[in-house]
Amino acid sequence: MKAVRIHALESATVVSKAGCDRFVRLIRSYDETHQVVVLSPLKEPSLELGSLLNLAKMRDERLWSVQEERFKAWGVVIETLLPISLTSKVMERIKNGFSDMEDLLRSVWLVEEVSGGVQRHTERLATSWVADLVCHWALSHEIDAQIADWAHVTESLVHNHQLLLVYGDLPQGEATTVKTVRSEYAASALAAKLEADGVTFWNTTSLLKSADEREVPSARVIRSLSYAEASELSFFGSPIIDPQALLPAIRKEIDVQLRYWGDEKDPGSIVSRDGNGSDGDRVKGFSIIHDMALINVEGSGMSGVVGTASRLFSAMRRAGISVTLISQASSEYSICFAVPQSQMDTARQTACDEFARELDEKLIQSIEAQRNLAILAAVGKRMTGQAGIAGKFFSSLGRAGVNVIAIAQGSSETNISAVIRSEDSKRALRALHARFFLSKQALSVGLIGPGSIGSTLLSQIASESERLKSQFGLDIHIRGIANSKKMLLDRDGIDPSMWRERFDAEATDLDLEQFVRHIGATYFPHSLIIDCTTSSDLALMYNRWLERGIHVITPNKKAGTASMEYYNSLFETALRTGRRFLYETTVGAALPVIGTLQDLVQTGDRIHRIEGIVSGTLAWLFSTYDATVPFSTLVRQAKEMGYTEPDPRDDLSGMDVGRKVVILAREIGHTVEVDDIPIDSLVPEDLQHVSLEEFMSRLDELDPIMEQHYLRAKAEGKTLRYVGTVDEEGRCSAALGSFASSHPFAQAGGTDNVICFITDRYRTQPLVVQGPGAGREVTAGGVFSDILRLAAYLGARL
Repeated sequence: MKAVRIHALESATVVSKAGCDRFVRLIRSYDETHQVVVLSPLKEPSLELGSLLNLAKMRDERLWSVQEERFKAWGVVIETLLPISLTSKVMERIKNGFSDMEDLLRSVWLVEEVSGGVQRHTERLATSWVADLVCHWALSHEIDAQIADWAHVTESLVHNHQLLLVYGDLPQGEATTVKTVRSEYAASALAAKLEADGVTFWNTTSLLKSADEREVPSARVIRSLSYAEASELSFFGSPIIDPQALLPAIRKEIDVQLRYWGDEKDPGSIVSRDGNGSDGDRVKGFSIIHDMALINVEGSGMSGVVGTASRLFSAMRRAGISVTLISQASSEYSICFAVPQSQMDTARQTACDEFARELDEKLIQSIEAQRNLAILAAVGKRMTGQAGIAGKFFSSLGRAGVNVIAIAQGSSETNISAVIRSEDSKRALRALHARFFLSKQALSVGLIGPGSIGSTLLSQIASESERLKSQFGLDIHIRGIANSKKMLLDRDGIDPSMWRERFDAEATDLDLEQFVRHIGATYFPHSLIIDCTTSSDLALMYNRWLERGIHVITPNKKAGTASMEYYNSLFETALRTGRRFLYETTVGAALPVIGTLQDLVQTGDRIHRIEGIVSGTLAWLFSTYDATVPFSTLVRQAKEMGYTEPDPRDDLSGMDVGRKVVILAREIGHTVEVDDIPIDSLVPEDLQHVSLEEFMSRLDELDPIMEQHYLRAKAEGKTLRYVGTVDEEGRCSAALGSFASSHPFAQAGGTDNVICFITDRYRTQPLVVQGPGAGREVTAGGVFSDILRLAAYLGARL
């Protein structure tokens, strides 16, 4: 037998040039020598004919003008798509069809009734025109094509043409839940009849995913699944699959391909007898049925009584009530079942009527109904016999704060179902999807402050993210980027290499609450906000973010130097919630200053003194300054190179050093406020409060002061350095000092930070940490290192 593939396709997808072009490309992409396309009835509003019947039935005078509009619309489609040589033949058929329709409409007008036969004839007529249109389009593209009514399709007709387009009164599954006529069942039945090599169901909604992406944005495409898994998913609300449509293919063990018309490059999903055995997923997907109710029957009189369940569900059957789920206690004291909420009252009353005697005699204590519920199901053939799947399922719901009202699992273990409150359904779905499908180290990341450091960090993440994911399982999703005015959010993740283009084109006004809520999405295992600003207001929000389960990483010193009350509450919250607050870059950029100090303290070493050059800006200025070039010139040069803050006074005031000293002092347990420590400002008092523009214009007023300091130190054989100090009593200072040439500070060059720890273990020879302490690359690298520290804490194999 020659290779045959059957397709089920919506007619509306091919009544445009783009649709016809795509159709031809797709037909040519398949290997089978013969393609059969079963078209569903046309539902395109501007071309369908069913509404004409309704107008005729209502004796609406608009009927004839609407009929004329439909005829013109068809004319436009045909003339737009087909070459002139083919147009007349197709238009003649359509013209004759509208002539016949006019007689039919007059009949309907008279009797004011539309029979099922008339409705089907009208649908068949419009769909036949679609088939004729596409057939001629295919012929014009050198594809041997023909059309046929469903009732006249034969094996020889299929084998005599490269493409056969089928329309007509299409059969539907006996128990189909789909209200409108579709072509999937007919395509499946034809595939079984012809023993085709495969059947493809095209839909215009989406690819088949592991969950509804409207509720779980991170849902992924299911590439393969078994007939049983597909049937389970379809029963629990997956809109892509009609279980009845699968039946003919299942009987002949024909593979069914599920594809999305909107993405012709994606191969979609394959439904087969056993699914793909090499697929490692134990759970294939999650589905949910909304608008459900639970009927609960309780009573000690049911225990051990044969036939109670039979009576209950026979009564439901007689009342025409669909029972979706059943759960019974092993003691037989209670039995509950789920029904559509629209049938809740009828179901409860039916149960009460059936057990009226038992209720009167108190053998059954109560029959209660609970509304506003949903049934959540996990589906996967490979769950069978796998220990821990159910535990993982229910523990995930518990951790998400979702109460399970009832449970059901078949002996085949292909499905685990739980009844939950409807209001919890989205949270439950996202929690389960994250637990089963996302990497345990998947991070939902929001970055605030994409300036010098923030943008560099994004570039570093872009270059390393794939390696980190493949080697260590660390999956970084940049789901939000914000500056002081705008924000860009993406449910799956922003490509960090393309963020500027998207931010410029798509950013919306900043709504910080929405930003935080988005980053803290419960369907991600972990959430992280990185604050690359110098904002005091943002720093005071860290506590709230930690409370909401969001980790915080920052180079911003404002939180570490806020009031002791806030500082202590920040660490108490982090300890209580298990969320991490990481701030290594607040003192020495990428240098391991905080980590080293924490290691010393936690291993029992006693800190006697910490002193250090902790400002890369001031380090560069004083290691470069030799009085041959004015100090003001070097400040301007440092500003141009990006070494200083936008306002150099933030560096020259010594406040940056003062804040870092406070962070170090607090790290070893001292209670210190920034206002308590003496800070030696290099900015003359009369320049401290002028505008930035005026300050820069008067910058040379610093030159004689700095020259005097330099010459005095040089006369003593020493070198100027700006140093912060903490002693063992917690006394702190930030001041300009002079140091002998043998001192580590004097030997430092460029932007190097040098921090000396004098401790019990390092008393005679201090422990010295030295390296670049300024520059966006090293600071961003330090923040990136904190991200990796967080990932290691969360279990990444780093």
